[in-house]
Amino acid sequence: MEATQDRLLELSLRLFRPDWPRSVRYGLALLFTLAIAGLKLAIPAFGSPGPDLFLTIPVAASAVLAGFGPALLATIGTTLIAAWFTPPAGFAISLNTNGLDVIGFFFEGLVVAILGAAVRAAFGRSAESLRRREQLEQERSALIATVNHEIRNPLASLSGYLQLASRYARREDMRERVAPAIDEAEHQVARLLRLADDLQVISSPSAVFRVEPEPLDLAVAAHAAARRVEALAPSREVTVNAPMEPLMVRADPARLDQILDNLLKNAVAYSRADAPIEISTSAEAEGALIRVRDHGAGIDPTDRERIFERFARGPSVATQPGMGIGLYVSKAIAIRMGGRLFIEESSSQGTVFAVELPLAPVEADLAPDLAGVAN
Repeated sequence: MEATQDRLLELSLRLFRPDWPRSVRYGLALLFTLAIAGLKLAIPAFGSPGPDLFLTIPVAASAVLAGFGPALLATIGTTLIAAWFTPPAGFAISLNTNGLDVIGFFFEGLVVAILGAAVRAAFGRSAESLRRREQLEQERSALIATVNHEIRNPLASLSGYLQLASRYARREDMRERVAPAIDEAEHQVARLLRLADDLQVISSPSAVFRVEPEPLDLAVAAHAAARRVEALAPSREVTVNAPMEPLMVRADPARLDQILDNLLKNAVAYSRADAPIEISTSAEAEGALIRVRDHGAGIDPTDRERIFERFARGPSVATQPGMGIGLYVSKAIAIRMGGRLFIEESSSQGTVFAVELPLAPVEADLAPDLAGVAN
């Protein structure tokens, strides 16, 4: 039943789509009119004198399928055909009963054209409403699946750390490990709370992601992200190319971790298991950049903007798990922190995602050193 409804919806969208070229719409009206003229000339039964109901078919068909303009063309054409078959034969219209019938037919055609165009518009609105409803249903299903998928990981981690804390607490020689386990559990609770906020933002386009920027070292963030990947995928080679001196930026530490985790998770998922992942940082004229390079199949140029949209996924990754919100969330967070997330380059040799962040004020950079001097 649903498959039949989908086919009917697709057919209606094709028939009543407003983006048909003008030449196609007027060509249809001309084709319908010439077909009726040919039938009246070729088949005696259709060649009765004067206007008849048969001549309104091209007008109605043109109005419903192509709109009022083409229907007006069909009305003029069928009026000329009616005049040709009205005694005396020819296109001249006499001011007698037969001539008045032809003139009346023209105005009847106008009425049919107006009504048919209104029907076309109504069908178009209905088809668009059905399409939008289907899209909303898909987004609702995707959001529910996303909630289930995204909450499962922090819940599993929270449960694991609480179990560890419970075991450590029962052993005298392990008591010192209780506090770190509780700290990790609290981190997972904070992650769940932030995730709840993010899901609310995703479900409501008018809401915005909450960020709390502060000065941080981008190189330290890069090394920490690499360690997280190595913990989750020990066999994966992750290299970090970052300067020894601090590269201070202004960003939300937890949010930056979220962006990097999303990028690195994609790099792990969409590249070969033996392919390395590279993280690098650099200072630029307008700010600082942190790059994540994978060695996957690359991203098609037509998809490089679309993949940052909500629930959007590239055709080459359709078989991979995911709902298409990671890049959407990451880009929105980067913008909220005063930066941006973009694809710097992509080819069959891999893709480089870059996060640009504002540099921290000089005073923030020097604050730790000044504090050390004061002490």
